[in-house]
Amino acid sequence: MSERDFNMKKMMNMKYFYSAVIALISVIGINSLANAQAIPAAKIAVVDNRLIVTTAAVAVDINRQVAQIQADMQTELQTKGNALRAEEESLKGQSAIMPQEAYNQKAQEFQQKAVEYQREVQIKRQQLEIAIANANAEIERALKPILQKVLQDTGATILIEKGFVLEQAPGLDVTTRVIEQLDLAMPSTTVALPEVPEAAAAPVAAPAN
Repeated sequence: MSERDFNMKKMMNMKYFYSAVIALISVIGINSLANAQAIPAAKIAVVDNRLIVTTAAVAVDINRQVAQIQADMQTELQTKGNALRAEEESLKGQSAIMPQEAYNQKAQEFQQKAVEYQREVQIKRQQLEIAIANANAEIERALKPILQKVLQDTGATILIEKGFVLEQAPGLDVTTRVIEQLDLAMPSTTVALPEVPEAAAAPVAAPAN
């Protein structure tokens, strides 16, 4: 029942957004080649996705919102966890003086509260994961036409993630251009927690002893 069970990572969207951008770039490169009558000579541009997800205005905004949501959740769960621990200690102290039947009833009620607390931790974690995924999807939709325009403006036929490049000539990196256009198109977005389904919010029966 410890709040340590609420083990969320502060850097929400790096892994998910980074993978999504790589996949998006691959599709754009393939589509550009497929739409041509003949396969053109490859002209490569390089983009640093790690720089995008750490310095783009919308990425910074998402990280700020996620950090605040996590802090609020942690405070709420810690308060409830502390109350549960205090109740557990009080119940233990009454075990020797309380009639057995009454004690068993209190113990069962406490166990139900503990189960509900763990369920709440799980629901909040899932809510935040969904909110992050939805925010990243908004970025991906905004980023796709930007990457297509970069291909058009530069005459490049392929965008390659910088992490896959061993060496490159000057002038191939278009990361700054992508970030500037993304900042104009989407300087921020809202990280909104989804509603909790009624079935998920309903009390869960404690396991039988």
